[in-house]
Amino acid sequence: ISSMYGISVGELIDLNNLPGNSVDIGQVLIISKGGSIKNQYHTVLPSETLFSISKKYGVSLNDLRRLNNLNTNSSLPVGMSLIISQTGKYNKNNNTEKEYSKSLSPDIELFEAKKEIATSSERIMFSKDPIVPPGINISDYNQTVNNFTAYYNSSDSNFIYELLHYVHKNYSLQEIKANCRVERISNSDFIKITFQSDDPGICQQTLKILTDVFIINYKQLRINQTSAVVEYFKKQVDSANARLQKAEDRLLRFNQKNNIINYYEQSKYIAAQKEDLDLYYQNEQIRLAASAAALKELRTKLTAKDSIYLKSDEITKNMKKLSEISEKIAINEISNEYDPYIGDNLDRLKDQQKHIKNKIKLYVDQLYLYTHSNEGIPIKDILVEWLENSITYEEAKASLKVLSRRKLDFLKVYQIFAPLGAMLKRIEREISVAEQSFLELLHSLNQAKMKQQNLEMATNVKMVDEPFFPIQANPSKAKYLILIGAVIGFVIVAFIILMLEYFDSTIKNPAHAVKLIKLKLAGVYPRIIPNSQSVDYNYIGNRLIEILAQNLKLFINHSSVYSFEKPYLILIFSTKNNTGKTLIANQLIKKLRSFGEKVLYLNYSLEKDQTVDEDFNYAITYNIDNRFVEIKNIQELLISKYIRKDNYKYDYIFLEIPSIILNSYPLELINSVDVALLVVKATDHWKNADIAALNTIIEVAREKPLLVLNDVELFALEDIIDEIPIQKRKSLRRKIKKIVTYPFKLRIRFRVDKR
Repeated sequence: ISSMYGISVGELIDLNNLPGNSVDIGQVLIISKGGSIKNQYHTVLPSETLFSISKKYGVSLNDLRRLNNLNTNSSLPVGMSLIISQTGKYNKNNNTEKEYSKSLSPDIELFEAKKEIATSSERIMFSKDPIVPPGINISDYNQTVNNFTAYYNSSDSNFIYELLHYVHKNYSLQEIKANCRVERISNSDFIKITFQSDDPGICQQTLKILTDVFIINYKQLRINQTSAVVEYFKKQVDSANARLQKAEDRLLRFNQKNNIINYYEQSKYIAAQKEDLDLYYQNEQIRLAASAAALKELRTKLTAKDSIYLKSDEITKNMKKLSEISEKIAINEISNEYDPYIGDNLDRLKDQQKHIKNKIKLYVDQLYLYTHSNEGIPIKDILVEWLENSITYEEAKASLKVLSRRKLDFLKVYQIFAPLGAMLKRIEREISVAEQSFLELLHSLNQAKMKQQNLEMATNVKMVDEPFFPIQANPSKAKYLILIGAVIGFVIVAFIILMLEYFDSTIKNPAHAVKLIKLKLAGVYPRIIPNSQSVDYNYIGNRLIEILAQNLKLFINHSSVYSFEKPYLILIFSTKNNTGKTLIANQLIKKLRSFGEKVLYLNYSLEKDQTVDEDFNYAITYNIDNRFVEIKNIQELLISKYIRKDNYKYDYIFLEIPSIILNSYPLELINSVDVALLVVKATDHWKNADIAALNTIIEVAREKPLLVLNDVELFALEDIIDEIPIQKRKSLRRKIKKIVTYPFKLRIRFRVDKR
């Protein structure tokens, strides 16, 4: 529980004043105090129920009701805010304790779901439910279910909770899952649900409940799937609509800022006006050039006398007025083409122009009375022509001035309208894309809604065959299963044992040790299991040490090729550390002393200058230093100690040296020993390093060493002492062990015989 909520065990104990680490089932624990609670809320929409809201957020109906203090009969008005979940710690002043909430079991959620779905149009009457037996009042039945549900949610130690969640052969959810089987019939749309139970009535009723639960959950699942799709497309349609509105608002602001009504028509009209203006400007330039050339020619034809009349004040004054009025007329005529409301004084200006022309003509006619030109042309004709060209020149000059300013205005308009087209294209393209996306998403939303409606109308799972009441029980296969399980178990266990034996490369037993090490076996010592009362280890160990002592005496007195004299020097050595040399030596020395033999035990110490309080008559500890490998006899080894006062005679001197693989040893001293005992553990592996070290000892020693096998299993000792003494109350286990170990004993014996 502390790991689940991220607090220490000590804090949990302090908060709840617990005496220790143990808690009882159903006990309410305080997890934390202090802080604030953060709630997640949901606003109830039309046609929503507690069941649909719990499925939407993945919470149980029990938690939803508990967080909002609702019961089974509480109403759910539209717009109500529901607490979905709570995070954070509780306030110090809040007496409510945070408990571990349990989800409703499937059987109890069945009735909650049935009650919620009963409001839909698909379920006409809840009273037609096949689960409710005929003759039962439906309201009483629902009230009973609600009472059971409330009792189930009250704690996790009540009877109904234990019935559903603990082991019960008929009502446990685990047993129902284990005994229920669902399979599809061939490739059809039919499925077959079977259930096994030892009670036929429970079997039939369970099938009814399972079938109804399946139909309800299937419909709800399909509807929820399409509802999720509809909600997704609703959000996407709203987002696309917002993007479309944003693009259209941007276009509106763009048109308002640049005074655009119809960009394409306006740009087309401006282009046409510009072409007309260019043509008009060109024609006026031609008129100006033609009139200027004509005036130049006429001036050459006029005599000096003629220029006097031309310079008269009246003619000059009227000519100036005519030029100003012609310029005004040209301006009004051009403006009148673009703006029909400008040019109200155009007619009046034309009348003034006509009047001045007539007046100038009058003055010119008067000049005609004078004389003619040098070419014989009357002066009147020349003046008339000069007058017409002068008028034309002034008109063209004024028109060009106005047209030049107008061209500058058109250039500014072009500079404004040219980039507007590209910007307008981008905005229109953005609107087009947004509109197309909006229409596609709207179409998908309509399709999803149609599919949802079709599913709500067409999701009609029906039960073809009603669950029947079984008359005859299925034949039991328990006997066959037990027999098959026993055979398979025996085969697997035997196979594992054989594989372990086959791949085991340890020494294991005396016969294998003799075959592997190729030394004569002097004795063995058992593996002692502490606090074991089934085996008499004292008897076994004492008997095996006696056999070792007998074999040692036999070798000294009869088997050796040399004749030895007392004291007999016995070497105790091993190739590895921790093989039990000291244990074997002490047991053997103890046994020889019990026979009346005088024995001295020489053991080593790897620590320098170690002083030990010991009786030099029985045991001496020597130090191993740099001169240890050069020692030739026992006297040099014990140069600083006395073996015994008054030249006391020993029968045996046991010398123990360190492991010969990891330490150096005196070769000449080993050459002087009478018997060498190699101590090996049965659980060790005999490797090339051990073989090489042993071969060195064999080459140096006078006699081939004898083998002592330590830490031997009891079953491997029966070849030496025949029967292992075991208490009578363990006789059955001993027989079973004999049967199990017999193949290995037979295999070991077969190996020895074959050798």
